[in-house]
Amino acid sequence: MTRTAASEADRADQGLGYAVNGPYYDMIFPQQVRVSLTDALRRLVSGAGAVAEIGPGTGVFTELLLELLGPDGELFAIEPTRIMRAALVTRLSRIPAAADTVTVLPEDALEAEVDAPLDAVVMFNIIMHFSPEQRVRLWHKWAGALRPGGLLITESQHPQTASAVPPSVIPGSALGRHRYDTLARADVVGEGLIRWVMTYRTWRDDDLLREETAEFDCHVISDETLAAELSAVGLERDPTTPEGIQAWRRVSVP
Repeated sequence: MTRTAASEADRADQGLGYAVNGPYYDMIFPQQVRVSLTDALRRLVSGAGAVAEIGPGTGVFTELLLELLGPDGELFAIEPTRIMRAALVTRLSRIPAAADTVTVLPEDALEAEVDAPLDAVVMFNIIMHFSPEQRVRLWHKWAGALRPGGLLITESQHPQTASAVPPSVIPGSALGRHRYDTLARADVVGEGLIRWVMTYRTWRDDDLLREETAEFDCHVISDETLAAELSAVGLERDPTTPEGIQAWRRVSVP
């Protein structure tokens, strides 16, 4: 299998995983994570002119980014997974301000093209899906898309080393008579590679009604590795960044 074919196969496998978790995504997104990332975006992106969101999924943060844009701002939402994009477009179609402001691109992060200098590139819950070789291209592409002073924003990854993560329950939300949670674990499956096994569960009171499992192969990237890679493309860490957030500012041309 060629590298291109392998990349396409990996992309298809990830798409199958999202086909499983897509219907649950908003209900199982951890509330504590949602709050911390929301607070970070309010501090870092308010008043931005042009923003690209890589992998917005169902739009958990897209609506907030739209709210934070400056008066002439523009938002590019780059989402290649069909089931996620369907939910994203449905969400945006109900927001009048999105009609003239948000462009949804179906390509992935290595293929999408944005023809405006960006104040921020937001990448939440996505960079673990790129191999080290792909990240070299990813950082060059999106660091180059930033205007001087623009920010690339992601979150610190877990785990920081390629190690197994024992099973744990991540609480979700309730909808009507049902509540949702996720049973998550990770296994080491290669050098620098772990496989998250996520079981999405639907409960009524104490009765388990349904469970569906998806697996995602993820590349481990420590804060130290991330710092080396982003520094190499002319980015410098913003010292005001909240804990757990990685915000890197373009200060030079790589």
